[in-house]
Formats: sequence, structure tokens, C-alpha cells
Amino acid sequence: MPGRRQTRRVRLLGACVLLLPAVVATAALSPAGAAAAAPDRSRERAAHRDIAPVQAVASDSVVDGYGVGIHLNFLDTPYRDADAVAQALADLGVRHVRDDLYLDAPRQYRAISTVAQRGIGFDLIMGRPGGDAAPQDYVDTVAGQLPAGAVESLEGVNEWDLFGGSGWVDELRSWQQELYDAAKADPATAHLPVLSPALAYRWHYADVGDLSPWADVANAHMYPGGYEPSNEITRITDAIREALPTGPLVTTEAGYNNALNTSNGHLPVPEDVAATYYPRLLLDHLARGEQRVYSYELIDSFDDPSDSNVEAHFGLLRHDLSPKPAYTAMRNLLGLLADPGPAFTPDTLAVTADGLPPDAHYLLTQQRDGRFVLLLWRDVRVFDPQKQVALPVTPADVTLRLADVHDVTVLRPTDGSDPVTETVGTSVPLQLDGEVTAIAIDPAQPPAPTSVTARPRDGGAGLSWRLPATSAKVDGFEVTRVDTGRRWTVPADVRLFRAGGLTNGRPYDWTVRAVGPYGSSDAVGARVTPGAAPTPPGRPVATAGPGSVVVTWRASDPRGRPVSAYRLSVRGRTVTVDGSARRATVTGLPAGARVQVALRARNPLGWSDTSRTGWVRIP
Repeated sequence: MPGRRQTRRVRLLGACVLLLPAVVATAALSPAGAAAAAPDRSRERAAHRDIAPVQAVASDSVVDGYGVGIHLNFLDTPYRDADAVAQALADLGVRHVRDDLYLDAPRQYRAISTVAQRGIGFDLIMGRPGGDAAPQDYVDTVAGQLPAGAVESLEGVNEWDLFGGSGWVDELRSWQQELYDAAKADPATAHLPVLSPALAYRWHYADVGDLSPWADVANAHMYPGGYEPSNEITRITDAIREALPTGPLVTTEAGYNNALNTSNGHLPVPEDVAATYYPRLLLDHLARGEQRVYSYELIDSFDDPSDSNVEAHFGLLRHDLSPKPAYTAMRNLLGLLADPGPAFTPDTLAVTADGLPPDAHYLLTQQRDGRFVLLLWRDVRVFDPQKQVALPVTPADVTLRLADVHDVTVLRPTDGSDPVTETVGTSVPLQLDGEVTAIAIDPAQPPAPTSVTARPRDGGAGLSWRLPATSAKVDGFEVTRVDTGRRWTVPADVRLFRAGGLTNGRPYDWTVRAVGPYGSSDAVGARVTPGAAPTPPGRPVATAGPGSVVVTWRASDPRGRPVSAYRLSVRGRTVTVDGSARRATVTGLPAGARVQVALRARNPLGWSDTSRTGWVRIP
């Protein structure tokens, strides 16, 4: 409604049904209790393996999808204090605002700079027909008078079907074409998207015709008229698509007034009802794929103690800048979801819910640290704006089920920023009514490896392990040599690691942990002393005697473990001697036999290969 003291919100808005997909698949399982003492986590996981994953969107995209209307050039209103406006916007957590651009208004340009310094971008309405100025003048002002980066989009004429004369259609189309051509011709503004003109009445979009050649973004106003936030969205969206059939859609005005004593046809709601509806308003629009929705407006522009002037009561803040409940509710929601940073690809979460009513909707979001925030709301009316009476909503008993154990925090942004409940488990009971319920779900961490085994090798070690079944994402495994702190990364599909360069006979401690995108499991340790079976005995020599043979040899290399025994074998006879021996006699051999003695060494890791003497004949 950037159009000073306009009273176009007299039209009655009809109701419509917002059709969204079911929130999550429900299953025919009884709600699981989340408060059982000492739960068996393995049984919990096994009971929830049927849950399908749901794709999340970036949490911060919800914050980026919200904007607020302001009037920095209304100098007889609280907007004259640009510092206070900038602070209120920053405290709210909003990053986008919408305003009218005025020509030859250096005070407004300074105010725009003050707000932009808080990292807040402007969508600017670029004038209207009927005066001496042309669209080129507004484009020149953006290019030459405003700080670089302050403006992020340009917008056509505002609600000219309400304020223009009988020739409003031709005037609107001509202005839009000139604006688009001028903006794209100037290097300083060519990159800025140009929004189509928003109309006051949805049925007038058919009169306007196709604006696609001169608009990058479709633009509409979608006031619920005192009813639930989804009211009118479908019909207005369908109408605007007659003028811009494709491309992104932005709602540059939507909101509620609190003028409960008005006789105006734009029906009011109490402040507490607006606090219930505003978070849903944002989510209803974004869930339909809209790029952004701007609520109207930040501050009650005019002081109206009688609560009868609709135009004085659309603010999130009162005229004295004190916050209404809706301001606090939106601040809580945006603060919960804010997660600025580089782009990333959100994951899926295995989640479902039992007991969801048919009017329930959802949006699953994820933050860069892995935390999911599931937003649940019901498309229900909580207030009758005609009779001005509250409409009780019987809470629906819902059980949220997760495929793995998570830390879960339930919040209700309209009621405050403090948690409602906190639990650890796979099942969370909820009561869904007319408010948005936010469920913060910390990501499942990979389980610790099991059966971690370290086996000695000659100058090395071989580690192996298993990983319990889990729904947590596992990127790989981290193997650490404890004495040096050196770490190796092993792919997620590998369960074996071989280390070399170790000293035989020296014990080494190792740990293995599973690594996920948002954390690691506990480390599981194993100790190993490298080594191998000894080398074969060196240079065995056989000397024959009556019915016997005497064998001598050099000691085997023990390879990290003491040699415990030597074994001699000849013609089916075996003699085992102590590992310290270097000589042994085998008796009972037949005279005249030609024999060769096989000799092996043993340590705790096994038998060596075989050494053999030369052939000798028994006398």
C-alpha cells in the first residue's frame, strides 16, 4: 500500500482453499511414548526403519523470502526517524524492504542509505503516470543518487487500476514498457529485476494483458482480508498468471490491520490473531513456490486511539514503535531460521507423523550445521472477522516419528522464543492448533564403529571394523595413530585400513571413528604390536650318525616377537626344541636311508617358511 493515506482496502475478500501436499506420510502405527525411562535405542531405531526421507530446503531461504513495506519519505510519521526504522528492521531480522521512490528527495536517499547499511535491500516503486516525470527520471535517480547495492529490484506502477482514470490500462502498460527499457539500458540498473505492476483487484489482470516482455518478476498484492493467510492466494495467483504466465512470483503486499472499531470493508483482526497469522502468511506463500512476500507494513503510520482508521493499524510496530505480538512472532521465527552463509545442498530427513489432520501443512528446512527445523501449521481460521469473535481450534494430537535418535526441541514462535519441550528419542508428541509449531531436530550422529580389531603385520598393522545400521549420513572413517596424532580418512564403503612404516615389537595405539557431515562418532581404540611369523632358520646343516642326524642352524629373525620353538621334520619323525636352541638331533632313522631335514621356526604370530638341509645318508 505504498500510496499515502489510500483507502483502497474496502473490498471484501472471498475465501479460498490453499491446496498443498500432505505434510508427511502418515503410518498406521500407534503413537510412541517419548517419555519412557532408559529407552532401548536399538529397538527404537528398528521400530522406525519404515520411515521415508523428506527433502529439506535451506533454512535461510525462508528468511530471505520475507520482506516488509516501509515509507521513509512520510516525514510526518515515525518513518522520519531513519535510524529507528533501521534498528527496528535489524531487530526483526528482515533483509528486504519495499518503498516508493520519490524524485528530488535527498532526505529519503540518506534514509535509504541508513537502512541499506544494515544489509537490507530495497524494492522501489518507480513512480506513476500523471505528472511531469517519466520512468527515465526514476531510473536516473537510482543510478545516480542512491548508494550502490542498496536497491535490489525495481517495481512498476502501484495499484493503478485503483488510482488511474479510464485510461489506466494504456497508462500502466506504457509506463511499464518505458521503465523496463530505461532500466535495462543503464549499466547501473541493467542487472536489477523489474517487477510487474501490482493491481488492487485481481479481475483487472485480464484487462492488462501479457506483460512478459517488460517484467522479470510477476508481482501481486494478496491481502487475506481478516481471514486465514491462505485466503485469496489461489485466485489471485491464477489471475496474475494471465498477465505473466511464467517466471518467479513475488507478493509485495500482504497483511492484517488491527483497527477493530473500523467500519471499513477491509476487516480487522486483534493483535494476538495477527501474531498467529503472520508466520503462517510467510510459510503459505513460500510453500507455494513464491520467491518472496512483503508484509504491509512495519509501523502504524498514524496515531489513531479510536482504532477506527484502517490505514493507521497495518504495522508490526505501533505508532510509538512498541512491538505488537506479530512483530515478536516474526522476529522469533526469523531468528530461529536465520543461517546466512555460502550456498549448500540440504539433506533429507527420515521423518513422518501420526495423527495429522487433513488441514496440516509443512516445510522442512535445514541449516549449515546440519540442524533441521520442521515447520508445521494448519490451514485453519482462528478468528471470525465479521462477528469479531475468536474461533477455538481443537488441538490435533500428533506424534512425530524419526528413523533415528535425535535431540528434538519444540518451539512455538508466536508464543515466545523459549523451547516448549526438549527430548532425546525417535518419537515426539505434538499438539497442533492454529499457530506455527517449529521442531528443531539436531542431525543424527554416526554410531561408533564396532568390532574394531588391529592385527599385526610385518612392520605394520591392519585395522578392521564394522558399522551398526544407521540412518545417519556417514561420509567416511577417521583412523588415528595415537602416539603421533596423524589421521587418515577412509571412504564410507571401506572397513579396512593398513598402516606401514612401524617398528616390529613396539606397541601402537589406534582409534577409529565414523565421520558424518555434521559430526563424528565416539572413537573406538585398539592396540597392536607389529610383527610377523619369523624368517626361516638360517643355513641349516645336517650331519649323519648311526641311526640319527644332527642339525645345526642360525637363529631366525623373530620379526617383533620372540621365537618360541624350532621344529625339525624328517621321514615322518618330528622333533621340537626350545627357541633358544641352535642344534637338535633326530634319532630312529634307518641305516642306509638318504634323508633331508626340514626346519621351521615359530613365534606367537605363526610358523616360518621352511629351511632344508642338504641330503645325507644314514650310516
